[in-house]
Amino acid sequence: MYINGPIKDYLNDLAAKKPAPGGGSAAALAGAIGVSLMSMVANYTAGNPKYKVNEAEMADILKRSEKYRAGLQALIDKDVEAYARLSSGMKKVAKDSPELDKLFKEAMEPPFEMCKIAAEALGLCKRLVGAGNKNLITDTAIAAIMLESAFFSAKFNVYINLKYIKDIDFVGGIHKVLSPLEKSIPELKEEILEMCEDVISR
Repeated sequence: MYINGPIKDYLNDLAAKKPAPGGGSAAALAGAIGVSLMSMVANYTAGNPKYKVNEAEMADILKRSEKYRAGLQALIDKDVEAYARLSSGMKKVAKDSPELDKLFKEAMEPPFEMCKIAAEALGLCKRLVGAGNKNLITDTAIAAIMLESAFFSAKFNVYINLKYIKDIDFVGGIHKVLSPLEKSIPELKEEILEMCEDVISR
């Protein structure tokens, strides 16, 4: 769908009076941009004689950042598809039907995955600050900012779907995962930015 097309087409549809794409896919795009920047920094570090001691570290970071990128890219379209199913189903399924709960759970799943990937990637970003090419330190900082944005953007889409899910145990399980991250993500991002600022000031 969108991931294989021109970015201009995606942005045009995002701006249009259309139900999808919307904020969920935009959150995935923000995260994908963040991890793409991380991959760029890793690629500029790998093979650089100045950072030879970090070669193994860069290989691991690049492998993981590319895995995250693939996941977030796929979620751009998965979010659009899940919302389309929910939107269609809400017109056909009774409000008290278990089928509607299922549709809301399916719509919640892509942004929930975005949150988890963004949180993991932000931890990886901290490693990149210490081991990555210092000439690209601003790219590392921007990656952290984009990942925090992706997490909180996706979180709102998770919560709006949870609002309509009647399975209390399911809702509680999602909150149990996300609640600690809501506190730790901003703290980690600030720590990364302080590290980046320290590099810049040297």
